[in-house]
Amino acid sequence: MTGFSSLNVGAQALFAAQRALDVTGQNVSNVNTDGYSRQRVQQASRGGSVVPALWSRSDGSVGGVDVTGIQKIRDGFLEARAHQEHATNAGLGALSRTYTDLESTFGEPSSTGLQAQMTSFWNSFQDVANNPGDAAPASLVLEQAKTVAGTVNGFATRLSQQWAGVRDEVYKNVANVNALAADVARLNGAIRSATLNGGAPNELSDKRDVLVLQIAEATGAVATPGDNGAVNLTLAGRTLVSNDRSQLLQVQDPPGYPASLGPMGINWAATGQPAAIGGGTLQGELTSLNVTIPGAMADLDAVAKQLATTVNAQQAAGFDRSGANGAPMFAGSTAASLAVVLTDPTGLAVSSAGPPVFNGDNAIAMSAHASDASGPDALYRDMMVRLGVQGQSIQRRVETQNTVTGQVDDARQSVSGVSIDEEMTNLMAFQHAYSAAAKYITAIDTTLDTLITMTR
Repeated sequence: MTGFSSLNVGAQALFAAQRALDVTGQNVSNVNTDGYSRQRVQQASRGGSVVPALWSRSDGSVGGVDVTGIQKIRDGFLEARAHQEHATNAGLGALSRTYTDLESTFGEPSSTGLQAQMTSFWNSFQDVANNPGDAAPASLVLEQAKTVAGTVNGFATRLSQQWAGVRDEVYKNVANVNALAADVARLNGAIRSATLNGGAPNELSDKRDVLVLQIAEATGAVATPGDNGAVNLTLAGRTLVSNDRSQLLQVQDPPGYPASLGPMGINWAATGQPAAIGGGTLQGELTSLNVTIPGAMADLDAVAKQLATTVNAQQAAGFDRSGANGAPMFAGSTAASLAVVLTDPTGLAVSSAGPPVFNGDNAIAMSAHASDASGPDALYRDMMVRLGVQGQSIQRRVETQNTVTGQVDDARQSVSGVSIDEEMTNLMAFQHAYSAAAKYITAIDTTLDTLITMTR
């Protein structure tokens, strides 16, 4: 090795140490940047030539160091696991919000809830039975009936509003996924171009990885590595993003609620074929729209229908003050249509026998329906128990999934996150390396100066 080649070795050492210091500074400055992955300078020693020549050979002299690239530190397995766990967590979170809204809608147990109102309704017939000829207790029965019907109608309205609100969220999330997929495809193209030109587009990759995680949280999409740094996304094997191209999703929407023409779903815009949403927020919201909220509405409809059927049947079995069989008190067979149609208190079928007998036995029989094994009260209690158990089950799963997701994120952070302590240690190491390279160059320069002086 000549003296001048030694200077080149020193210059390479200075350059490598400088690049390492720059990258360390980049890591430190982005310690709080969301989605940033720490970077590391890759170095390789440069040795003498190992290729034989016809008239000469290498003397095996060392050649210094080469900076071969800047590596982004990420674990592919942990990233894939994070996509899966975040998707599961997001889906359970959407379901949990639905059950929380349902529990808030019904507000049971409560001294003013529907269960308490139906109890008051049945008990009001006891007062009628004790005073069959008094108009005041009969008027109270009708008022209690209107209260029950109004509460049931209000529940139906709020369930419809909740369904519509979740439906709007599905539209917004699908539009957001389409925008995110287009951004991922655009970044794939930029990353591919930079990679082919020998660049290190680590910051672009970080931005894209954040978007990929958001898409996975929304849809449960699976990410796989593509060519030249690209990432492809699939839904049940169907391509959502391939290199620099993305496919659009659209909502398959029934005309209204209840969805009589089929469930709500997500289709591929290009073909109209169903898109399999394997997890994420959209899966939880679709479950809420197609199963959870309609199930609660169906149960509430059953309560309303049973209430109307039971009361009207008992009315028909008795006699009012005019001696006629009792007219229906309720109309409608759904929670939304339930209404009190009996407006005259004298039309209440209090007596079990016609004139000249006028007793309160039919009112007593009416009040006894509060304890029917398959009556409206029992149906409503079963409905509340079922919602409570399902809501608690989802909440427990959410808590468990939060723990799992947190552990996966901690594992990812331990690999790709920036550690200030580690970076400060690297700063000192690279600073010393830079100083040593500078001293090496100074020593070579002094030696060369001495040699040149000696030849004068």
